[in-house]
Amino acid sequence: MLASALTLMRAKANFVQQFIRNPRKMGSITPSSAALCRTMCDAVNWDNSLRIAELGAGDGVLTRHVLSRMSPQAQLDVFEISPELVKSLRGLPDARMQVRACSAEYLAGEYDVIFSGLPLLSLPPATRDNILSAVHDALGPRGVFVQFQYTSFTQPNLSRYFTWERQRVLKNMPPAWVYRCTRNYAP
Repeated sequence: MLASALTLMRAKANFVQQFIRNPRKMGSITPSSAALCRTMCDAVNWDNSLRIAELGAGDGVLTRHVLSRMSPQAQLDVFEISPELVKSLRGLPDARMQVRACSAEYLAGEYDVIFSGLPLLSLPPATRDNILSAVHDALGPRGVFVQFQYTSFTQPNLSRYFTWERQRVLKNMPPAWVYRCTRNYAP
């Protein structure tokens, strides 16, 4: 029990270090809560979700929830740019997951679900638009894009590419909005 508590403390300390090194890329000083991860995962029909992507996986807290909900034949592509976090993510023992050490701007292919914890407002406008455009283009015909944010200021950006609905998650520090987006038209 003590060993697992120490492991958890080290993981949280690593997350804080990553935030201090580059707050614009991390977006938060604390990992996502279990309530936030559940809300994001509940926005998806898992029966029809075989190709999944996660953008900005961080320390893998959402990744673990996604892997636990995925079917055995599903595949998960995880995008993360922090070398330390990439190394940690590659340590997760699941053959259904591939970690890509690159920007979400390079998202390509067709996905049933795309999860994102990227701090959209912290990104340069051109990068933000490139990512949202890549997500729009990579969603399959019935695909779902699930994005969480701490403010509602990203709604105009999301509205440019998607039709969305949102849900507030208060059991997170800070409280967050979860946006469930679908691609109903061309930007």
